Amino acid sequence: MCNFDNKRSEKDELIWSFLAKCDIMDIDTGELSEYIEMTKKEKHEKAILQEHIENFYHIWENNKGVYLSYLPAPGKPKNRKSVSASTLEKLERKIIDFYLNEEKLEQENDRKAQLSTLRQIYPQWLSYKSLETTASGYIRRIDDDWKAYYLTDPIIDMDISKFTKAQLKEWALKKIRERDLTKKQYYNMALIIRHSLEYAVDHDLIEKNPYNEFKIDGKLFRKVKKPDDATQVFLTTERPLVEAEAWLDFHENGYTTALAIPLAFQIGVRIGELTALKTTDLCREGKYLHIQRMAQKLERQRPDGSWYPATWKIVEHAKSSAGDRYVYLTEEARRIIKTIMDDNAEKHLNQDDFLFFQNGTPITPTAINSRIRKYCNHINTKQKGIHKIRKTYISTLLDAGININEVRKQVGHEDERTTLHNYTFNRAETSQNENDMEKALAG
Repeated sequence: MCNFDNKRSEKDELIWSFLAKCDIMDIDTGELSEYIEMTKKEKHEKAILQEHIENFYHIWENNKGVYLSYLPAPGKPKNRKSVSASTLEKLERKIIDFYLNEEKLEQENDRKAQLSTLRQIYPQWLSYKSLETTASGYIRRIDDDWKAYYLTDPIIDMDISKFTKAQLKEWALKKIRERDLTKKQYYNMALIIRHSLEYAVDHDLIEKNPYNEFKIDGKLFRKVKKPDDATQVFLTTERPLVEAEAWLDFHENGYTTALAIPLAFQIGVRIGELTALKTTDLCREGKYLHIQRMAQKLERQRPDGSWYPATWKIVEHAKSSAGDRYVYLTEEARRIIKTIMDDNAEKHLNQDDFLFFQNGTPITPTAINSRIRKYCNHINTKQKGIHKIRKTYISTLLDAGININEVRKQVGHEDERTTLHNYTFNRAETSQNENDMEKALAG
């Protein structure tokens, strides 16, 4: 039986009344919905046929028993074309199907008109892009690039179906010149228009993507010099001072978060991985840490296009397949971890087995970053974060002659070229470099 709530809507009352009149009360809701849809379809088709006969052309039967009429055909004589069938029912079906197809084409054209510019397509593409990744920070970065490179550019209001290879290449070249873009900046910027147009192709808004038809000469990009060593790593003279500040903070204030800094120098993990460490990650007789989760920044966009303040969440996976790894713990690293665990036990801090707590709750990356900034200020050195400690760790291992592939595995890189090109810097002071060269070049 078909059941309705006690508080029936006006629509439900009408349906109930209709069923009673038709004496078809014994019908389930699925059958009822199907019946209603069929009735709506029949009424629509009847209206189409009536509209055709009254406003375009009548139907007649010739002396051979064939039924005929005319259909609209712009460009043909009298803007019409003949249509015929052996029975009236078949002719009516042809006429109805013609107008239904015209309606479908009109709806499709309306859809395309509503998605004819980058300004219209971009929000839908960005929403689609967010389904391809769990890194909401990446989506936020894309949106920042949209606002920086596109929002005030006339190109976003041009009809994408009119785009040409020559036009888009000229636009790209002007952007590179006007903004003095590096190769990385250009590809981040171009990703938006290239992928938006690819989205348009996939949704049959345009036939092909003209942005894929040209390449930019790499010589046109602004060259990026490798940054100064002293800005990228903690020098051999700075590291002990920073570690001393951290231990002092721990002993004076009792914050185990402070010990995340000396531990980072020993294990070289990413800040999200450091934040998410648990005591249960200790393995292989306590000599290794299993890196298998991380804190990830969660970005959420408001309906008006602005963004809510970012929050952090723990996700049970590493950054990549190479990121899920076992990191060796030196004796010093084990000592630091034991100190933290003993302090947690004394304070009865054991929520979900996390290693680091602040004010009784697991920490976020913000807590670690604020501390290292404070320590850098205290020792009067350039501001450097956990990522610079990671570079220091890598540079230290390579300076000690550790095999590059072993270093790559320890830090969770997919490719050793990333390790060498982006993470290797000189940790020595200028005076030490000079002394080393004197010794190396002595006769």
